[in-house]
Amino acid sequence: MNNKRQQLLILFFMILAISSTLVAQPKRADAIWARTVPVGSITVDGKLNEPVWAKAESIYVQYGKIAGLPGSGFTAETGTVFDSTRAVVKFLIMGDSLYLAFSVKDSSIGGGNFGAADAIIFNIRDKSNPANRPSPSTEFLWGWINEAWMNPGSVTAVGGAPSMGPKEKNYTAADYETATVVRGISNSDTAPDTGYTVEMKINIKRLGYNASGPAGDILMFNVAIRDCDWFWPVQDWVTFSRVWIQGPWANVNEKNFLRIHVRPDVTTTSGTVPVIKPDYVIPNGKLMAAPTIDGQLDEAVWSKIPGFDIRFGDAALRDSYPLVGPFASGQYQPTVNGGTAAVYDSSKAKIKMFFKGNMLYVGVDVQDQVVQFKDVYDRWDGIMLTVNGIGKDYQNQTDHDQNAVKLSVIVGKTGKDSLKDYFPTLRDSLKGAQVVLKLKPNTTVDTLGNDVDEGYQVEEAIDLTKLGYPSGLGDGVLYLGVTFFDGDSYIPTSLSYGTRTWWFRERDGVATAAYVYMDSTLVMTDVGKTNGTELPTEFELLGSYPNPFNPATTIKFNLPFDAAVSLTVYDMLGRSVSNGTIGEFRSGVNTFRYEASGLSSGVYFYQLRAHSTTSGRESSTPFTKIMLMK
Repeated sequence: MNNKRQQLLILFFMILAISSTLVAQPKRADAIWARTVPVGSITVDGKLNEPVWAKAESIYVQYGKIAGLPGSGFTAETGTVFDSTRAVVKFLIMGDSLYLAFSVKDSSIGGGNFGAADAIIFNIRDKSNPANRPSPSTEFLWGWINEAWMNPGSVTAVGGAPSMGPKEKNYTAADYETATVVRGISNSDTAPDTGYTVEMKINIKRLGYNASGPAGDILMFNVAIRDCDWFWPVQDWVTFSRVWIQGPWANVNEKNFLRIHVRPDVTTTSGTVPVIKPDYVIPNGKLMAAPTIDGQLDEAVWSKIPGFDIRFGDAALRDSYPLVGPFASGQYQPTVNGGTAAVYDSSKAKIKMFFKGNMLYVGVDVQDQVVQFKDVYDRWDGIMLTVNGIGKDYQNQTDHDQNAVKLSVIVGKTGKDSLKDYFPTLRDSLKGAQVVLKLKPNTTVDTLGNDVDEGYQVEEAIDLTKLGYPSGLGDGVLYLGVTFFDGDSYIPTSLSYGTRTWWFRERDGVATAAYVYMDSTLVMTDVGKTNGTELPTEFELLGSYPNPFNPATTIKFNLPFDAAVSLTVYDMLGRSVSNGTIGEFRSGVNTFRYEASGLSSGVYFYQLRAHSTTSGRESSTPFTKIMLMK
């Protein structure tokens, strides 16, 4: 390929990528880049006057402003808030440390105890132990907090300085550093303050992150800013509020977390930061016939979706989940009949999803040798989707964040579906869902475990407009999690157990929802509609099946003459990742199988070229998009 043609091709893909990714896919509101800077670029002095800070990515935190994110909110704990929190938070990486900069406007600065102080509390999940999933919290507190373990010094004195306290991992002075500049006088309201800036350094290598590796890493982070006003010395004026991004607390994995992406080549001089892809992409089924909701996944559309699996005790499967999936997903085995018995049958659920119009379709295929009915949460057999509604009907009036609803369906006493949580309301009151659970052949429902079952299937159609989504589904963003319940009962009862295993979010109120994008441009097609009885007149692609795929797809095409056919596959930057002859084909309808096991998940474009060795005739197809989902 000559340089001019390569430049044109790259330009074409850049335009295509911009139009299909930046326009079609909205910028993720739950993720941000922390650019990497050279060692020595930052001095922790609270002044933020280094040039790199001016080029850092940032978020804006404001009390009273609906963030529109699951897990982000605000609340007033006492008094009337008339000096609301407004802050800018910036992120950089230097060496093995995360550098944070907070610029906070505040007219009354100071504090005392934890319940009445200007403070910043944040949580960085600890991913250092692969056996400990979901990744547990690591709490950091900074502020005018008079807690002995924080070595507070004189935080309550007029002009007193704030203190810093990481509670876990036995951090030493070399692992963290803070510096604060107060614009005013702390713990004094004789004259209004204007605000403060605080600069922080946190060693993230201690928590299992590798910021300097070629692939970088993703930090899991949430932060709350606490604001106590007019407490010094007139206590009857006191107001106390807090505002948070992705979680109000630092010692529990509540709500959600902000994904902070880091990579050595993403620097303050590298230009525009890369687009952060979704955790999962749901294809568009607008060209496919809608399935009959009967609990049998026998329609063609279901065979075209790779889906993902959930299984208790399968760490390798969990580790294959995308992005932060391995660290957000997890499992739990509660106590049953006084103990936790060995799990003899580690059942598996395969989840598939697509959308068509305003409807989200969900298909679940469960392999389970012991199907039972037990109307106890810890012993269910079933599946639960946790989906965030949007709009005022799904807005938490206390915390002002998005409420998630649990849509649970379990095996009922007679083997049919039994709906739990919000599903009965959605289906029966709002007329917004169809749900059918059907047992597979040779499957019976009992609580004795005497026979070997095959499992069951679940088919769901959910009208997302009944959960507050606009007609057309707006920006196509969906926050959700999936939990698989498997309860097995045996005689003696001491052998019985229950498990639940989840993909991303376990349930409402806990971290963390997957950021799912319903891609209107990723259209599934039925490649079997052409019968090939007529000689084609042009070189034409007829689609690929399945698409999305993992790790192989069958590409079908019309060929108007006998020819040697070659395939070239490009990534989103226009770089060739696969190129070569796939064989010699006769005129007519042809297919071949493309293997992409060596590629990473993502969107690719491919083109076929045909060359007749007898006539010299050549032809090529347009570029076509496919998606690999591992």
